[in-house]
Amino acid sequence: MIAQAEMERRCVFGLTKAHRSALARRAQALELKRVFPNMYVTPEYWKSLPPDERTRHLARTLHLKHPHWIFAGVTAAAIHELEHQWHLHDGSIAIATTTQSSNASSSQVKRIFAPDCAPEYVKGLPVTGKARTVVDCGLSTEFRFALPIINSALRVGVTVSEILNICASMHRDCTPIFRLLHYANPACENGGESLGLGTIIEGGLMVPELQQEIIDPQTGAVYRVDYLWRLPAGRIVVGEFDGYGKYVNPDMNNRRGIRGAVHSEKERETGLYRAKIDTIVRFTYEDALARHPVINKLRAAGIPNAKSMMVPTADAS
Repeated sequence: MIAQAEMERRCVFGLTKAHRSALARRAQALELKRVFPNMYVTPEYWKSLPPDERTRHLARTLHLKHPHWIFAGVTAAAIHELEHQWHLHDGSIAIATTTQSSNASSSQVKRIFAPDCAPEYVKGLPVTGKARTVVDCGLSTEFRFALPIINSALRVGVTVSEILNICASMHRDCTPIFRLLHYANPACENGGESLGLGTIIEGGLMVPELQQEIIDPQTGAVYRVDYLWRLPAGRIVVGEFDGYGKYVNPDMNNRRGIRGAVHSEKERETGLYRAKIDTIVRFTYEDALARHPVINKLRAAGIPNAKSMMVPTADAS
């Protein structure tokens, strides 16, 4: 049963009382790990899975037990493979429900009121559509963690109109969604860059331009920077999101290894300074997650608050 479950990328569960008892005994002996009521995995196998895939494992298993369930919220974001931060996966599963009840959700099954929700099927799993998933996540998740989801959705073809149509059909305040749409930008290349942008916006700093091309005047090399600020007196500040992957992922560093990737970054930095970039601010995913390191670094580089860049409106009288 365990081998079959792993082959099908799901958890094992007991169909009979004897099976359930056997699985529970093995979990008590620490041979198995209970990850949901009557759902088990081997500890080593579970440890090898990233958090979003763990959620998909739970969903595949629950679909066998509850084929009428429609997965929603962050669970749906994982099934659609929309970019998001893994810490949003807390071991619970979100499903859409057509009834509104304050007692409907539990610690492991969260119900999202979504009447007239027609499911889409993604690799055999019934799930809310991408636009509805964006709205549900935007209404239940902190702004800077919802921004990667909406940016990812826009990048794969979801339209602003589709999102607005979902909002129009709901009887609740969708102000958080309108704010997300105001700042959403599919130019962010990944969830980390979107998180960085959301952190900058939430920190009240001037919103940067994204993915701007800078030409090294000496070599002609073209460098695309993650964030760029054009400040008074002609100062230009660049922000670079340093993902770990650029150093260890061979597809991102042209298979040059860590040493080659570091050398390439130094060449890039030198080229940017030759192109009259005044300051380069680097920050990591951990910096963005912690929030304050990013804000402090950018303030130290002279990035002003957003409101200080607003031009006062002339008195109409």
